[in-house]
Amino acid sequence: MIDISLYLQRIQLAGPVQQTLEGLTQLQKRHVTRIPFENLDILRGIPISLQTDALFDKLVNRQRGGVCYELNGLFSELLRRTGFDAHLVAATVNRGDGQWGTEGSHATNLVHLEERQYLVDVGFGGNSPRRPVPMTGEEIRDADGFYRIRPYPELRNEYVLEKKEDRDWTILYRFSPEPKPLADFSRVCDVTQYAPESPFNKVHFLMKVTDNGRITLYDRSLTVVDGLHKTKETIEARRIDEILDRFLAP
Repeated sequence: MIDISLYLQRIQLAGPVQQTLEGLTQLQKRHVTRIPFENLDILRGIPISLQTDALFDKLVNRQRGGVCYELNGLFSELLRRTGFDAHLVAATVNRGDGQWGTEGSHATNLVHLEERQYLVDVGFGGNSPRRPVPMTGEEIRDADGFYRIRPYPELRNEYVLEKKEDRDWTILYRFSPEPKPLADFSRVCDVTQYAPESPFNKVHFLMKVTDNGRITLYDRSLTVVDGLHKTKETIEARRIDEILDRFLAP
């Protein structure tokens, strides 16, 4: 059972939550900077549960992170239970060079607020926005770049989330606004966990958004972005536990 007060404590946010854009922004920023994207259970062969109680126990009681179905799945419950008009949607990740990932394999949220719709994503790793992104095409400035949403002309009723860090806009993913229950992601969640082609069941894949940038551990490569400063190093095996503790720290 979800305890809203414990959930807010987990993301270090004092309640009550206001059903305003400012209140929504606070929820998103606190969530994405306190709860990391991580695939430790997948690497350890521990099946992911998409049941609300199990998600709450993992992310809140045990202070873990998770993959998008867990992060955005539980966050969607938090949004609704704090008074927001929110629903999950399915997105398809851009792999670059004209290639797309598995269709509909990313779970994210849309929120209808004050006669506008916003994309609110806390489960896209280091590229998760810290702020809601309106469906109007308005460019939203974030700590490490800009985000915007525009229609995707190749498919009807689909949109793309784009990010600009330097000079060029890059498509992160495309999505449809059609509501999806979390249970609809069970198949793609299993693909993420068990499929031979999945990158998430082979190496560490941990990402944490910070107030000024992000920290990413992919296999043994650690990248830290702090504002305009970026460092990258290869981690020795004996330091992996130290890095994991750093990611999972509240």
